[in-house]
Amino acid sequence: MKIEVSAPGKLVLLGEYAVLFGAPAAVMAVNRRARVELTPSDGDCWTLIAPDLAPRPIEFDVGPDGVNWRDDELGRSSFGLVERLLGELDHAGVVELTQLPPLSATLDTREFFISRDDSRCKLGLGSSAALTVALASALVAWADGGRMPDADAGWLQFLVDLHRRMQGGLGSGIDVAASILGGVVRFRLDEDSSVVAVQPMALPADLQLLFIWTGRSASTSGFLERLEARRAVHPSGVDRAISRLGELSEAGINALEGAAVPVFLDTVDGFWDALEALGREIEMPILSEEHRLLRRLAAESGVLYKPSGAGGGDLGIAFADDPAAMQETAARAEAEGFTVLDLGTDPRGFTIS
Repeated sequence: MKIEVSAPGKLVLLGEYAVLFGAPAAVMAVNRRARVELTPSDGDCWTLIAPDLAPRPIEFDVGPDGVNWRDDELGRSSFGLVERLLGELDHAGVVELTQLPPLSATLDTREFFISRDDSRCKLGLGSSAALTVALASALVAWADGGRMPDADAGWLQFLVDLHRRMQGGLGSGIDVAASILGGVVRFRLDEDSSVVAVQPMALPADLQLLFIWTGRSASTSGFLERLEARRAVHPSGVDRAISRLGELSEAGINALEGAAVPVFLDTVDGFWDALEALGREIEMPILSEEHRLLRRLAAESGVLYKPSGAGGGDLGIAFADDPAAMQETAARAEAEGFTVLDLGTDPRGFTIS
């Protein structure tokens, strides 16, 4: 038997940071996919093949105490996410790894990286969430004779919780939702951080989007850790900034759903200011110099711009209702050395073949 599962990455359109505190956010699944292939192993142990993550295949055994790498140093340094994922699935009883025959797993996340100056850089499209969804779903399907788990609320919540634990308790799970469901989704958490709402959305036909890589990868976990630390010692200022982001997120997403593009664009402009206020409160460069330059370039063409995700680098999105203005923005950004990415909405969530 051979099982292939893929899952899309994501871009947050609106609602960064505020989504962690109960505000709605809008996320778009993008047409860059993580791919996992499972086949029976040729030997007596499990094998992982992931050219993007490790220079060579690596072997491991599965026992009552979990994963035992045959090359411990390379295994832990390159496949820590995989080890944690396998442990979580086994601990939850979703997949009893010791009852499975040794498998060979090929992990492909090439579409989530960009080549630059003889190196590969992470784009910030949610590769770890997409790989988590694809690998977990593939293992469940293998254990169940090829039947994929349903893309329902239970599987979504399980993987959101699992991925959050793998990140040290951080993150909203919005990237997991995009990978499972595909399309554009309105996402919201309850007070206990459980997923309370995931609803498909349709973007207005006259809304133009442009996706620009800043040229620098950023660590989402670093920003979230800083947010928690600063909120613990200075809650009033941080909460005030978060509250403003939440108000703008709800207004902006309502405008999207009502196809009120001018209102949405005004909200994007206000969201930038609110992100700047939050950055001051947590003393982190959410709006990096690259993001600031891109915003100025967009404004010269009458286009709005904001980071997508935690900021500091990775990707930004330009929004407009004028195609000619957007083309001008793309030209300005490329003239300054930025990379405009050909991304689109992927209507499919995780799929099996």
